[in-house]
Amino acid sequence: MSAFTPGQLAALLDEAAHAPAQSVRAALSGVEGQPHPRIGALTSALAVTKRDVWAVIAAVTGTPSPPDEFGLARLMAWEVEATRALSDGALAQSLTYAGQDMSVAELLRLNARQTVWHAGQIAALADRPRSA
Repeated sequence: MSAFTPGQLAALLDEAAHAPAQSVRAALSGVEGQPHPRIGALTSALAVTKRDVWAVIAAVTGTPSPPDEFGLARLMAWEVEATRALSDGALAQSLTYAGQDMSVAELLRLNARQTVWHAGQIAALADRPRSA
C-alpha cells in the first residue's frame, strides 16, 4: 500500500503545477517579454515526460492516457484529476520506469518532483534577458 492516498498525490501534483508560488504556473507568470529559449525547451520536455509517465501508468492500471491535443497547462490539470481517480490498488501496481522498478505511487511522486524541478529552472531563467 502507498504511503499516500490518490487525493494526497493529486494535491502534490496540483501544487507543483498550479500553486501561487514555487510551481510551473508561478514560474511561467514571471516570464516577461521575449522568453529565454531554454524556457520553451523546458516546458516541452516537461510535457513529454508527463506523457511518458502516464503511458506507463495507463499500461499497468488500465486507465486512459492523456489526450494528445493537450498542451502543458491542460495536461497538468488532467493528471491531477487522473491521479485523484486512481484506486489504492492502482497506486500499489509495480512498474519499471527509466530502468527503475517502482510502484505507480512512487512514479507519481517522481513526477511531482520533476515538475517542481523544472519550475525552478524556468523561474531561474524567467528574468534573464534573451541573448541573440
